[in-house]
Amino acid sequence: MPRRGPQQTEPKPFFWISLQDKPGPEKGRLILHDRFVGWSGRMELEIEVLSDYLYVGSGNFDLFPLQGREQARYTFARRNGQLVIPGTGIKGAVRSIVEAISNSCVLQSGRRERAPRSHKSCGGVARGQERQTDLCPACRLFGTTGYRGRVHFSDAVPIGDVQTTTIKIADLWPPKQFKGRKFYQTKAFQPQDMRPQKNYRFLEVVAKGTRFRITLFFENTTTAEMGLLVRALGLALHPEKEGSIVYAFPIKIGGAKPRCLGSVRLHPKRIQTLPASNEDLFQTLLAGGERQGTKAQLLAWLADTTLLDQQAWSEFREKAKPQVDAPCPKEVY
Repeated sequence: MPRRGPQQTEPKPFFWISLQDKPGPEKGRLILHDRFVGWSGRMELEIEVLSDYLYVGSGNFDLFPLQGREQARYTFARRNGQLVIPGTGIKGAVRSIVEAISNSCVLQSGRRERAPRSHKSCGGVARGQERQTDLCPACRLFGTTGYRGRVHFSDAVPIGDVQTTTIKIADLWPPKQFKGRKFYQTKAFQPQDMRPQKNYRFLEVVAKGTRFRITLFFENTTTAEMGLLVRALGLALHPEKEGSIVYAFPIKIGGAKPRCLGSVRLHPKRIQTLPASNEDLFQTLLAGGERQGTKAQLLAWLADTTLLDQQAWSEFREKAKPQVDAPCPKEVY
């Protein structure tokens, strides 16, 4: 059998944000939870599936009929029988983008991956008898060992009647080298025939256009932190039209990202905030918060680039753009 040449290798559907020759994170004092300061409140969003399919694994299997026999498939996550996207998974996806565009530490890496010493994890806030109070922007915002973060997501639930379907993909393998922060691209899914086959698996998925509802909670954040957070949701200022916001890129959630599943767009629908002072706080809490003009508030947050690594932001924004005409790898790689 002729050996497959390099020109026949399918391009891998991920990109790297390099850490080579990059200075370590600028660390700052963590913000405690003993009082309200800055921005606290919630943002209600809708998640729209942009890729051909979305798969969020439950860790379980079920059986489905195929060609007159029952086959096993990996099932979509559920809570009390309802499809759900766990908020922790969305938080992790958003955090990874914040880490990249703010030049924060590398909190997690694979067993064989070695992040540069300049970007090693901040670690916990308590070490021996001394208390660490300086953390990178991402750890200050999302938390680390011994310190509860100030950003949280609810679980996402479907909007309307959502039906699942079954697809087949080749098995997945992690990359064998570390070149920086790794992110997956948005490309076109290549369907497989549905015959059972070694080194392939079946997944229960939802299709493109499916929508979910989710709430983002933020507590004691600064305007600069909100600027990072909103950008990590995939939003940006329009490069030419002043006062306009664009969807800069989709974010990736769920499983089977190497098969180009999991690209979603987050649509902010409503923002409600609490006053920074204790005056009338109880009444505001009862009312659910002070409703803000969504677009005006997003523009105000996006205007603050204090914590933004402009080079990494430009690089990420360019590389994360959807490539809907480019096929995703179909076979095992």
